[in-house]
Amino acid sequence: MKSGVAHLLARRAVLTAIFVLWAAGCQQNSGTSGPQAADREPSPRERLAELADRYRHATTYQDAGELRFLVDGAPEGEFRSLPFSVALARPNKIRVHALDTMSVADGQLVRAIVQSLPGQVLVQSCPDKLSLDNLYADEMLEQAMHGQLGVDLTQLLLLVSEDPVATLARDCTLAQLSDSQFQGKKCRRIALDGPAGKGVLWIEVESGLLVKYEFPLDELRKRFPLAQLWAEFRGARIDDPVNPVAFEVELPDGIQLVKRFVVPPPAAPPEPLSKPVDAFTFVALDGTAVGRESLAGKVVVMDVWATWCGWCFEGLPLLEKVYQKYKDDDRIVFLAVNKDDPAVSNANVEQAFKQHNLTVPIVRDAEQITDRVFRLEGLPTMVILGRDGTIQDYHVGYDPHLIETLPPKLERLLAGDNLAREELDKFDEEKQAYQERVAEVLVDAAEQPASQPEVARKPGSTE
Repeated sequence: MKSGVAHLLARRAVLTAIFVLWAAGCQQNSGTSGPQAADREPSPRERLAELADRYRHATTYQDAGELRFLVDGAPEGEFRSLPFSVALARPNKIRVHALDTMSVADGQLVRAIVQSLPGQVLVQSCPDKLSLDNLYADEMLEQAMHGQLGVDLTQLLLLVSEDPVATLARDCTLAQLSDSQFQGKKCRRIALDGPAGKGVLWIEVESGLLVKYEFPLDELRKRFPLAQLWAEFRGARIDDPVNPVAFEVELPDGIQLVKRFVVPPPAAPPEPLSKPVDAFTFVALDGTAVGRESLAGKVVVMDVWATWCGWCFEGLPLLEKVYQKYKDDDRIVFLAVNKDDPAVSNANVEQAFKQHNLTVPIVRDAEQITDRVFRLEGLPTMVILGRDGTIQDYHVGYDPHLIETLPPKLERLLAGDNLAREELDKFDEEKQAYQERVAEVLVDAAEQPASQPEVARKPGSTE
């Protein structure tokens, strides 16, 4: 009897052990990998994938941020900033302000404006699902959105690129940095170290959204003296209703709808160009009057300057070299027209020239005649009169190539050529060519899908 009881107890012990081992095996295979696995921190790539997944599944997104940069040598607080904003409602509505561009997709059309291409509005059909290719469909628009720095808006990569993880982490080594605070909120930081340098993503713990991105600088610093470059995604939020007004566009009068942007003609020539100059009189340092009548029949080169104008003294030494070449030719007169206030003495004006070893004859415009006669807009300004008394050339600002460009102009004016008329004719030709190029890409009214009327939306709806 005792041996039977002992045998039964032993059998139960074996069964209990088998059950415990089976249960433990089930727990290990169920996906809960025990205390050690539960405590494992996600890898940097996993955190990046989580970030991308958050944006991919967002029904809406909104921000109003700034691209900020600090140049080498500038104090920490003296950064410059460029605003940007993005509003998105899936699947195909978006509004992007970036630098001097605005792109809006309303579900029917994608329309874009570039401030430096006035009078043109790009119009394209809106796809069922937006992608970066839709926003960058026009080469000139893409260049304008990226600007001289050539950087992407990181939130656009997360929202509409096919594989944001691959794009952001391409050829990069990822590392988890220590947590930090941004705008009073705790952030996880992921470093992306690649050929272009090290970028850093700041992901707010509470919202799981990107709130700051430090751009890699190694490649950029080869072209720009940047100490820092970063984007702040202020007001970033997802899954909140977006005001339908965000996807409306009010087009200004006089614009042309185009299938692709066209490079505009150069700026119009200065208004005084080719016109006879009004009467004027300057005063030389020795008191001699110099005016239109005394200069009649000569080619006159006037460089308008002031003692306080730094750029003037970049250009005047170049003018000095040309003056030395032609100073004995009585058909040409060179004048350095001083714009200083009469309170500045002749001695001070002359001393400024001596410090720079300049000998171009100085005359003073004490009555600010140049403002009226030559429509002066800034310093330095060079005005060249032809032998017939008309304004033949007009240039505002420093010309680093003056030594090469000025002598041929003087030779042609002495030969009787009309440089001003040629410049005006060339502008008219380029303007006409521009109008012809625009005509080739105009959007026909029949090609424009009719915009759908706004439908009533339920509270909280984004569609």
